[in-house]
This record gives sequence, structure tokens and C-alpha cells, in this order.
Amino acid sequence: MKLRYTTLKGLLGKTRQFNLNNFMNKRIHHKDKGHINITLSKDLNKEIEDLFINFLGISNLNKHNFEGIFDRLIISKRSLNVEYIAGQDYPSELRFIKKLLK
Repeated sequence: MKLRYTTLKGLLGKTRQFNLNNFMNKRIHHKDKGHINITLSKDLNKEIEDLFINFLGISNLNKHNFEGIFDRLIISKRSLNVEYIAGQDYPSELRFIKKLLK
């Protein structure tokens, strides 16, 4: 099953959390259908890509090797902006992220 989304609110309304890994793999955990593949309209794809690029301060998502830690980069349902969910070792995680982005 593959569902198509055209708005960010529509997409976020169908999943508990949408992170960078979901965006890169075009796969979410849908509230009613479980794990499914998704397609995004061209405009929505660009909107989400721009949110992550602006948050990370990079020019292109494709040239970076994103590690599992980037599962912690989510789009907030409240603000519709990217947020970082801190883990147990927040200072170490920030150093790791900064190193990956250099």
C-alpha cells in the first residue's frame, strides 16, 4: 500500500511522529495502517526538504550520510518546524551531529 500526501498537516495527522529518516525513505508508521510507503507531492517534498535543510544549515540532504541519530530530527505537529529530540547523552549527540555536518 502506498498513500499520497499533498499537505504537511495531512501527513502529520496520520502519523505519531515524522522524522528525517521517514522523509528520506518515504515510509511512515500510519495510525491506522501500520508501516506503509508514501509518496509526496512535488510541493510537499520541497517544503519538507527545505525545513530540514534550513534547520541543519546545509545546502543539500543527498550529499550527507545520515546516521540513526537523525531519527531524532522531527517535524513538530504544533509548530510545523523541525525539532531535535534529545537523547540520554545530549552533549555527546550534539558533538556527533556537528562533526557529521562539517
